[in-house]
Amino acid sequence: MSGVFGCWHLDARPLDATRFHRSLAGISPHGSREIHTWIDGSIGLGDKISTPTVGATNASTIDRTICVFDGRLDNRAELRRTLHDHPRADSGTDRDLVAAAYERFGDAFVERLEGDFALAVFDRRMNRLLLARDRVGLRPLCYVQRGGAFLFASEAKALLAHAGITAMPDEQMLAEFLLYFPSQDMRSRTFFAGILSVPPAHLLIATPRSVSVRRYFDFDTEHPLRLDAFQDYVAAFHDLFVAAVRNRLRSPHPVAISISGGLDSAYIACAAGQLARDEPGLPAVLGINYSGPAGTPSDEHAYVHAIEQATGMTIARVDQRAGFLECAGDEAWQSESPMVETLARQAQAGLRAVRDAGAARFLTGHWGDQMLCDSDYLLDLVRSGRWPSARRHAAGWGLGVRRLALRCAREIAARRLPTTAIAAVRRARGRWDGAWRAPWLTPHFQRVLRERAAHAQPIAIGGTHHARAIYRQARLAYHVQCMEWNARIGAMHGVEMAFPYLDAALLQFLMRIPGDVQSHGGVPRGLMRAAMRGTVPSVIIDRRSKGEFTHLANASIDHDFAAMREILGPTALSVQFGYVDGPALWQRLDQWRAEIRQSPDTLLTTRIVNLCGVELFLRRFFGAGSVASTIAEPAMAAC
Repeated sequence: MSGVFGCWHLDARPLDATRFHRSLAGISPHGSREIHTWIDGSIGLGDKISTPTVGATNASTIDRTICVFDGRLDNRAELRRTLHDHPRADSGTDRDLVAAAYERFGDAFVERLEGDFALAVFDRRMNRLLLARDRVGLRPLCYVQRGGAFLFASEAKALLAHAGITAMPDEQMLAEFLLYFPSQDMRSRTFFAGILSVPPAHLLIATPRSVSVRRYFDFDTEHPLRLDAFQDYVAAFHDLFVAAVRNRLRSPHPVAISISGGLDSAYIACAAGQLARDEPGLPAVLGINYSGPAGTPSDEHAYVHAIEQATGMTIARVDQRAGFLECAGDEAWQSESPMVETLARQAQAGLRAVRDAGAARFLTGHWGDQMLCDSDYLLDLVRSGRWPSARRHAAGWGLGVRRLALRCAREIAARRLPTTAIAAVRRARGRWDGAWRAPWLTPHFQRVLRERAAHAQPIAIGGTHHARAIYRQARLAYHVQCMEWNARIGAMHGVEMAFPYLDAALLQFLMRIPGDVQSHGGVPRGLMRAAMRGTVPSVIIDRRSKGEFTHLANASIDHDFAAMREILGPTALSVQFGYVDGPALWQRLDQWRAEIRQSPDTLLTTRIVNLCGVELFLRRFFGAGSVASTIAEPAMAAC
């Protein structure tokens, strides 16, 4: 795990090296073993790395191109072959490979990079700075231009430490958070007013005169891939998935894997175990499981034991535990957002176990559900006139003919009705069930929510319904926020988070193949289940159920209720800032608690946790003794 920071005085004022180093030292990962910096007059760039890298050095003062890098390059071997005659290509560091690629290919260099990354390149000859994020957006990178200075960092806290940058909440982003980020333009904003985010798959170029941002990559949804036989799709999927796991195993330290017993994590664990046995040079792998008590809905013991037997992997058990407030404030601070986990105590215990085991990377099955459980392809079957196949596949998803016909009618309406008519329907529906009608929110904040909901626009792309469904999942602003959140929470413990199901090559493959191949035979994840044969125990491949954590999540409310009432009470900043109607909220808390005890879902629990998240975010960054009042202390007043 790495963190990057840079400051450029566009008016040529010299940088204060002491303050620059303090700003860099303050970002994650904490306890880093290596800090690399380069300062030349009015500009300084730096990165910090939690694990040492072979051959890493500070940039030379004679180098044309200075690069700082947070992430992992997956096509290192290909780049080194392409750049074999470049003097920086043999250094062994991703940072130097990126610099060499820039010097060879110019602005197009980023199009040749594969992996998860956020980076900055300063071209001394052309006097310009380039920032870029990977194709999916797994590493955060924010920036601000204020008072003659351009700053960037992995974390906004480093930017808020600069003189002239005031910490203020972006209330539109807070509204988007409660709406689950329906507006795509939110990918370029942070929760701090005036501090922006480089969107995924975008390149920013800053000069003393201008700042421009452009997309450098997008997925192809309009050119379907047709193979000769189903087994060809199976082999191709398996090869891509194993490559995604292998790339994320490249580490000088052990790699941990979150193992639940479900399909997604089991495939990662078994593929990783096989790779570690068969390929010399890969690190040891170990498992982390949140162990549910026997007989409870979250008891996955039989499946986890089957993975243990199949791989020989050591799987550490972390006891399940309810509660979130104990860790939620730290999560809000570290993630720089109101997003907190309902089971934060359990999740943080798992990350501590990863760190204590000596692992520096943590692979999880997150986003497997979103990318592999798409039923929109049923509309493709209907549109192509394949009604028998559509009915058979719909039955596999538990959809009757009537519900399938209703989905088709909605799809036709979405294609044929004018945009204004569709917007009017949404507004009419929102009058009755919109989030902005919540009486525990103030009229002012209700209006902000209503405006943000009206601003939402569907992602306009071509291709099949299946391709568009996966594309939307990969590009949703909500998922981008979750990716950034995971990266920053992992950094709390010096752990790099990695997600094989968000591998760009794998996502592109899934978008191009037919949806009825991905759900072969009308079986959700049918293609994946076939690819798992011979790697994952059959008892897992054939299961149709999942571990259920609803009871544990809802128990978090009882566990934390007294403390929750206190932070949402009369001193709540969310009330003082004019977002929450205190009396209206307070009279409902006890009622919600009683309803949650009987609830079969987590809707009410999520509502309360989100309100607590907003409050804790405001307290940590804008309350008394918070970043707003202390981070700009004299010692860190400017770079």
